[in-house]
Amino acid sequence: MIKELSIYLSDISMYSIVLPAIAGLILFNRMSKVQRVIWLLVLLSVLTEVIARWVRNTDEFQNLVYYIFTLCEFILLSYIFMQTLVPFFRRAFLLTLIIFFCLFVIVDMVWLSGLAAFNSYSTAVEGLLIIFLILCYFYKTLQELRIKYLEREPLFWVSTGVLLYFSSNLFIFLFTNYINSSTRALFIIWGIHAIFGILLNVLYTLALWVTPKP
Repeated sequence: MIKELSIYLSDISMYSIVLPAIAGLILFNRMSKVQRVIWLLVLLSVLTEVIARWVRNTDEFQNLVYYIFTLCEFILLSYIFMQTLVPFFRRAFLLTLIIFFCLFVIVDMVWLSGLAAFNSYSTAVEGLLIIFLILCYFYKTLQELRIKYLEREPLFWVSTGVLLYFSSNLFIFLFTNYINSSTRALFIIWGIHAIFGILLNVLYTLALWVTPKP
């Protein structure tokens, strides 16, 4: 039962990425710069899922695909937050974070996790860094109080979705490689992961749908 439910949720999570992909396609002409970068991130997710499914019988190549996605996802999210966190942070500081993470992914891929295991360390570090940027964004927003209609701010919905996703799944990425011996536990945690993946895609769709107001 747990196995079937986990697989069902994983399938819904995978196909739910179609929602923001279609929304971006329909609304592209009226989207802001930030929304277009969000849509690019969505398209990257779609491409990653397609390739990962195609090479699912080759663990090392599939893990390489996820390493590349994790790196690109971090760069795109950092770029999105860079649009609002400068000059709260110096641009050089944010670029340094990106360079640091790129180097860490290489170290993880070659020496830590390797290509034979899921990139849990890279994903965990990505989660911590992105959560840090999101908290800084929320703090800056509350301090300045410049956004009158927060519910119509794309970055607010992206930040909420990504914060929930990484916060809820951080322990999963950290401990995935250590619970492979428990099939039941593995299906449970990846079912939870799928639920937050669905929520993230719904909030991506909302972020692309709203029209920012001053």
